[in-house]
Amino acid sequence: MFKLTLTIFFALFLFQAEAQLPSISDWFLSSGDWDKDPQLYVREFGTGRDTVIILHGGWGAEHGELLTACAGLTKEFHFVTYDQRGSLRSPFPDGAISYDAHIEDVERLRKALRLNKIKLVGHSMGGLLAAAYASRYPQHIRSLVLLAPADLKNPLPAEELALKQEQSKKLDEFFNRPEVQRELERYKLQRPNEELSSIERTSKFRINVFGRRMLYDVSNWSKIMGGGALYKGNVYELTEKTYPKEGWDYVAVLEKQSFPVSIITGDHDFIDFGNSVAKKWVAGRKQFTFTPIKNAGHLLWVDQPDALTKELRTQLNRK
Repeated sequence: MFKLTLTIFFALFLFQAEAQLPSISDWFLSSGDWDKDPQLYVREFGTGRDTVIILHGGWGAEHGELLTACAGLTKEFHFVTYDQRGSLRSPFPDGAISYDAHIEDVERLRKALRLNKIKLVGHSMGGLLAAAYASRYPQHIRSLVLLAPADLKNPLPAEELALKQEQSKKLDEFFNRPEVQRELERYKLQRPNEELSSIERTSKFRINVFGRRMLYDVSNWSKIMGGGALYKGNVYELTEKTYPKEGWDYVAVLEKQSFPVSIITGDHDFIDFGNSVAKKWVAGRKQFTFTPIKNAGHLLWVDQPDALTKELRTQLNRK
């Protein structure tokens, strides 16, 4: 009888052990009914215990660039990201794409991960999305980190619009800096497009569009990946059409919360060239911190990967 009991015990133990699902690096998050509704592509990476949800920019971009952005922190944190609805690996019908739905997808992911409170990071439009989620669900936020965020106020008050207008001349000079043309000339990419190979056309675009606008050092353009067919521009248009009519002021909303809010952006970011608007947002707000990354544009991890890693580590460890 004793031997039989032991046999049953070990059989149950083995059954339970075999029933434990292994960790997988990517999976699909249902947006409703698994069989009838679209699904979001989810990617997990990093071996740290502390989970961080990180949101890509766009609207309509995809998560690939975030793997590079967080490369220096993968032993310290466990990152979870996803392609937002309508983006590359998460196709959705046009009628299902809206600003509100993007916000609710973050909550859907939090629930799927069974996390009560989350560390949330967002880049560019993903920063706006992160702020929107944190404003709607503050009870589920441990900390909020915004990397080169899109405008946290809509519409911008007259004073902040004036700050951006003051930046405009320097921004125009930045867009037209001679380094861009020198880079095109270096690789003989100023020839007519019909004379260029597909690789040359891709390179020309990355220099003349991404490098010009989003990098401090345009010679780093070859480190940029994606764009082109990977970007779903219609998602931007569909989301923008569904912005709340009353606009938003997430700075005012987040000021009332107790969790830390961090803004990290390049000093040559085209969204806030010179950072005068971000500095105004954080002034006098105790739980806000602002860190400019010197000699960096919108793609911080391309221009200054070490500085970004150091600052992101600091902010993710804030209590």
